Amino acid sequence: MNRYHLSRHRNSSARGSRSTLLAGIVGTTLVLVSGNSYAQAQPNDESRTRYGIGAVVLIDKDGYRDVGSETLVLPGLSIQNKWVSLYGPQLDLKLLGNDKRSWWVGPRIEYRFDGYEQKDGAVFRGMANRKGGVFLGVAGKVDLGSDFELEADYVRASGRDGGFERGAVASLQLSRTYRNGPWSWAPRIGMEHLSSSYVDYYYGVRATEATPTRRAYAGKSSWSPELGLLVIWRASPRQSLFANFNYERYRSEVRNSPLMNAKGIPQLVLGYEYRLK
Repeated sequence: MNRYHLSRHRNSSARGSRSTLLAGIVGTTLVLVSGNSYAQAQPNDESRTRYGIGAVVLIDKDGYRDVGSETLVLPGLSIQNKWVSLYGPQLDLKLLGNDKRSWWVGPRIEYRFDGYEQKDGAVFRGMANRKGGVFLGVAGKVDLGSDFELEADYVRASGRDGGFERGAVASLQLSRTYRNGPWSWAPRIGMEHLSSSYVDYYYGVRATEATPTRRAYAGKSSWSPELGLLVIWRASPRQSLFANFNYERYRSEVRNSPLMNAKGIPQLVLGYEYRLK
């Protein structure tokens, strides 16, 4: 299973985003839907290139203090074959693997909409904007048999923002897919690691940004557990509707930030995909 990551924070230039995972889930979306829908029709054919288009509606709550939930509508494009997986802003090159690509390892390039601007909420007033951008790294997947799948990735921001590191994200996820006629559902569990520079950049408060009501805060690396469920209804050989729920539990390294007022992030993704080929 692969994930089409949501950004974890707001970014008003993209008009909201949340996580992921868009590298760290539209942190599971068109990538899962395309893979699961196609597997129902031709489970062992990796020789063809498949194309898909669609759209998703994202509903989530960031967890920032006094910042409410948001809804975002995004189009999606997917291209899948033996060597390449492109889903929205995430590109995987499956350079190493067996012929059927039941396991593979390769570079990952993704654009994450992580970040926020001062106008996104009162809690950010007087703070420098935090930006998303291109993250580069490596990803891999292995089919474990009996419809179990294990996926891992590691990505790091490709550049600095005003001399500040934006850090890195790593994740490990186990899922199992069940199928019954046109329906399929895939529960999953996982862990996500945020580097100290990532937590410091997106959740930290610099000394120059501290106020009497917003203390300075230096971030530390953190592991966060997450649970999810993807449900797909294959309406026709080419069309699918899906719903994907994800919940990520924050550890103290994130929860203790003066910017935060939540123990975790709930997220719901609703969408449609049309397979062109």
